[in-house]
Amino acid sequence: LIDSGRFTYVFERDRKAFKEVRAHNTVMVDNDDLYVCKDSWECEKLTRAVNHRFYSNESYGYAEGGHLGYIIDGLGVFANRRVIFIKPDILVIADEFYANKEHSYNQFFHFNNSGTLTGANDYYVYKSTKVRAELKMISNNLTSKIDAYKLSRKYNKCEDAQLVETSFSGDGFTSAFTVISLSSPESTNKLNIQKVPVKSNFKGITFKDNQLEAVNIRVGESFYTLVIAHEEFASPTDTFLADGCIGFGSTVVFNRSAGETEIGTVLAW
Repeated sequence: LIDSGRFTYVFERDRKAFKEVRAHNTVMVDNDDLYVCKDSWECEKLTRAVNHRFYSNESYGYAEGGHLGYIIDGLGVFANRRVIFIKPDILVIADEFYANKEHSYNQFFHFNNSGTLTGANDYYVYKSTKVRAELKMISNNLTSKIDAYKLSRKYNKCEDAQLVETSFSGDGFTSAFTVISLSSPESTNKLNIQKVPVKSNFKGITFKDNQLEAVNIRVGESFYTLVIAHEEFASPTDTFLADGCIGFGSTVVFNRSAGETEIGTVLAW
């Protein structure tokens, strides 16, 4: 993935286009571009970034953050993104949208033009002389497409490149998982992901998707289970159960290929 660049500092159509939400690897709510340029340097309003978290160890990396832009804009949606890095070659992007009515959502993934991008629906492959990247998505009623965009590496110069744009909708809380697997160009390992139900160990209930979600991730011999809590789900005496994995926390990873099924690694409480 790559940033689209800036191209020009002259306040004209191209300057505005390169600063739009859809020109970046981010999300959009109800087709609202959010940022309105006053001139080449200033916007009519900026959004406050909130909920910053970061964690890193030898096996995992974690970053989280959201913004208040779509609340202040009147849409009443809090957008939050979690990025889980399963070192050295798996990335999980979990987008969360907290709302109380129905909204439409888009995600944008801009790819470098030094390789080729193929795929459709919920699965894409990017391949260059240096890397093979698989991208697979999970969300209700998700559709996606490959589209063109302009990439500017140098001032006053731009090139043709491709992006993946997703579209989906939801009434109330809505989430979307995107898993990216990186490998050598010659690799034949295939990325497989599957949502699994999450239960309460003590209450005997299955949590709703707006409470907890879990995803099994398999690539070659690697096998991980990721559990994400979208809201507080238990008293201190309760734990979750996801495909045989027992734990507690807001973001937890289990290394299943190492036989890990208890506690896991808590990336965020």
